[in-house]
Amino acid sequence: MEDKNQEMQGAHNRKKNVLDFRKYTKQIWLAGLGAFSRAEDEGTRLFDSLVKVGEELESKTSDIADSTVGVVGEVKDRVTGRVSDTKEKVERALDERVNSTVSRIGFASHKEVAQLVELIERMEQKIDDLTEEVKKLRSKK
Repeated sequence: MEDKNQEMQGAHNRKKNVLDFRKYTKQIWLAGLGAFSRAEDEGTRLFDSLVKVGEELESKTSDIADSTVGVVGEVKDRVTGRVSDTKEKVERALDERVNSTVSRIGFASHKEVAQLVELIERMEQKIDDLTEEVKKLRSKK
């Protein structure tokens, strides 16, 4: 009876661990999305602010506006580059956190599972080969 209670408790703990992992993974994902969104919003606000300054300058003089258009384009390119860089950094950080969490919990990585599948396939082939050899030996008797 006690063994059965321990088994049920173990099953409950495994289920809870899986649920905790899913919750933690979702939180990491949401944090990454939030960071990406914030970086994108801040880059957009900076760009919008620069456009507004450009519009004011254009209304004052056409000469200043012509030169400002080039500057705004360059700044837009830099801001866009920064947003892209920030996005890549967030993605890398998110990947590292998820991989670290998966590793800490003890789940097998995709690479480890692929290696195990390959090993099983090779073992199955060897078993098939040995089975054929045994059949041939038995048929010779």
